[in-house]
Amino acid sequence: IMMKSRFCISVISMVILLLASATGSSEEVAEPKLKVAVLHIGPIGDLGWTYEGHLGAEKMADELPYVELTEMENAFAGSNVSNVLRGYAREGYGLIFCHSYNFGEAIAEVAPEYPETTFMWGAGVEKLAPNAGIYFGKMYEARYLAGIVAGGMTKSGKIGYTAAIPTSEVLRGIDAFARGVSEVNPDARVYVEWVGDWYDPPEERAATQSLIDSGCDVITHHTDSFAPAEVAEERDVLFIGFGSNSSKIAPNVTLTGALWNWAPLMIEIAKAVHDGTWEDRPGQDWWYGLEEDGVRLAPLSDQVPDDLKILVEEKKAAIVASELEVFPEMNDEELREMDWFKPNVVTGELPA
Repeated sequence: IMMKSRFCISVISMVILLLASATGSSEEVAEPKLKVAVLHIGPIGDLGWTYEGHLGAEKMADELPYVELTEMENAFAGSNVSNVLRGYAREGYGLIFCHSYNFGEAIAEVAPEYPETTFMWGAGVEKLAPNAGIYFGKMYEARYLAGIVAGGMTKSGKIGYTAAIPTSEVLRGIDAFARGVSEVNPDARVYVEWVGDWYDPPEERAATQSLIDSGCDVITHHTDSFAPAEVAEERDVLFIGFGSNSSKIAPNVTLTGALWNWAPLMIEIAKAVHDGTWEDRPGQDWWYGLEEDGVRLAPLSDQVPDDLKILVEEKKAAIVASELEVFPEMNDEELREMDWFKPNVVTGELPA
């Protein structure tokens, strides 16, 4: 009887071991999930800021199998955005990307209430709570390169810039672009028309029309829709895109573009939260440029002459190698507070 009992125990033990090796223990296969929400200010169909944020979020979820991703378009539309943040925090989201400068006040209000949730402020300029960080791209680096293209291609010496609202981010981009223009064409001027909002296709269209009517023969913009690209294509005016590649909207006139690439930032931030290393990042501040592939310059079109292409590529390589800074006289804090225009910028009346 004892031998039979031992045999039964041995068989049972063997079965348990085989099952364990086939399926793995729950501790081995159950990697902790990270619920991630990405809140957008506009529609994904803008083919600009929000669209690129959406692509970055999708790449993050594809790269990191433990991420459970939710996205919300038009997070400011018809609701109290602070309550939107509270809703996701209550549902156990460990990481919330607030993908716009406009979320700042809501993060400052809500983040202290939910210390277990990490809030990331896109285009943010300061740390708002112990569990809140900031992330952005050094778009001014790509803007500078695009300005070199614009300065080298204009014949009238008048370059149009359709702009949203005069935040430090927008002014930084205008000044970097203008600095690039002046390097190759000191007599050219950058003319700015203001829209008064990030996403307003009719106003973006009207501002771009006005710039072209005033004699601007190269157009760029800092707004979220593709309306400026459409106008440039319709009017057969050279165009430099922003945010997303405009060649699909304006294939005949697009020279290049300053593009967002959010995936590297979002992936690194989600990894840090998941692995428990988020607090190790100085200031919980991610600001990626050309070197980190956080921003990109779109391919230069065949309309750009070879000597100008060579110059742009040389400047780009110097930036990536940390041999060239667009604003060597300013540190990051000063750049985030920029409130002035270069002398070759002619700005219309600032929106209220």
